Amino acid sequence: MKRIILAGLFALSAVAHADTSTYVWQGKGQWSDAQLQAAAQVCDQRYGVVENGAVTSGNYKRCMLKQGWRYQSTAREKTFIDPDSGMSCHDEGGMSVCVPPQGTVRYFDPDQGLPCTRTGIVSVCSNF
Repeated sequence: MKRIILAGLFALSAVAHADTSTYVWQGKGQWSDAQLQAAAQVCDQRYGVVENGAVTSGNYKRCMLKQGWRYQSTAREKTFIDPDSGMSCHDEGGMSVCVPPQGTVRYFDPDQGLPCTRTGIVSVCSNF
């Protein structure tokens, strides 16, 4: 009997603009999102969280496969740093949707004429 393969979408980052990786369930029977999340958590602990924009390592893919999930692909979402706010943005339907960036971003604010540093929701602009 032909095995039914179901695809599960799994965002590897909690940020709204994260890339989306697709894993295909290879086991028998039904699967749940909780099973996929549990498998990813095990692999995150062993090999580290796959950061937005990073390539999924072979070790991570093999870890997921051992738990019944075959890596299929990753859809990359193009993001950019807004020069006015330092926020991480992506275009959506003719407008930009922005969220605090992951990590620290250094940018130049043209309105203030100052270099700035943003970490999460905190932004500091200074000429020192």
